[in-house]
Amino acid sequence: MNLSADAVFYDGISAKPQLAQVLKLDEQRVLVKYGLQLDLQRVYMYDDMTLIGALGSIQPIVELKDDARLEFKDALPEWFNLSRKDHLDTVWKLERTPSLILFSIAFVAVLVFAMVKWGVPAASHQVSKYLPVQTMKSWGDEAEKYILGITQESQLPKARQTELLQKYKVLVADDKPAKVIFRAGGSIGANALAIPNNTIILTDELVQLAKNDDELMGVMAHEQGHLAQRHSLQQALSSLGFSVILLMITGDSSDLVTTLPVALIGASYSRDFETEADLYALKMMDQHDLQTMHYANFLQRLADDSGEKMTEKRSWQDFLSSHPATFERIEAVKNYQAQP
Repeated sequence: MNLSADAVFYDGISAKPQLAQVLKLDEQRVLVKYGLQLDLQRVYMYDDMTLIGALGSIQPIVELKDDARLEFKDALPEWFNLSRKDHLDTVWKLERTPSLILFSIAFVAVLVFAMVKWGVPAASHQVSKYLPVQTMKSWGDEAEKYILGITQESQLPKARQTELLQKYKVLVADDKPAKVIFRAGGSIGANALAIPNNTIILTDELVQLAKNDDELMGVMAHEQGHLAQRHSLQQALSSLGFSVILLMITGDSSDLVTTLPVALIGASYSRDFETEADLYALKMMDQHDLQTMHYANFLQRLADDSGEKMTEKRSWQDFLSSHPATFERIEAVKNYQAQP
């Protein structure tokens, strides 16, 4: 019975690899012969060895007490009486099984997709419900400062602003009014924004685009929905979760190839928020006897104003968009209105 095995030996003094032969002495010790003529010898106890499990194409490695190291060319021999050898040797063999490798890759891919698609959003939703209101205030204050910096003072008459604010408090805000700021939109044009420090910003261009105040109340109710359901906090928590998963997989969150799939799912999650806020607005309008078609009409006018092409066919741009296609949103309003 052959009680020897070939290996590569590092003597712990130099980094030069040396061919070696490992021989069994007894149940507690092995003899390592190395050197050009295998004329050098060292004896090692199994108790002084540490087995490093192999991975992929890396062969089994045994670390020795004197900083020396043995690298075997194949699985450890049966007579090599090192503790944990059988366990790690089994793992070493499994790592080289093609079917298991493919299964592992597929399992990890499905697990990561499930975590990004459902796990992280669900966790973010639950966590956001219990975090204090002040959690996002500082971030919201910075966002508000940025928006104020890229817009100008509102040119709407104060009386008109007061009129809209009164209607907002009666028809939209209920017992949780937000701070409403009117601004001349400039580069952002006709727009409405919900800032996570409980602020809604409306641009003059948006107000002027509306044909009646019911349309504006629908838009403000949509933004109120974002605030009421804490979408900004959920989005921030989800982004953090996506980044952690990405870092665990790649070790580098700056790689565009790996970040793109997560970004696409993140955009889809944002579309879900917009759909939820739309539904919130429709329920609020219905509650106060406002015709929900006013909201659909205004969505159509916003699309026309921005040059968006209305089509029932989905395109790849829709998949990348943070908002659902306007056609889908208008259809959702019609479906809501058709409910008994």
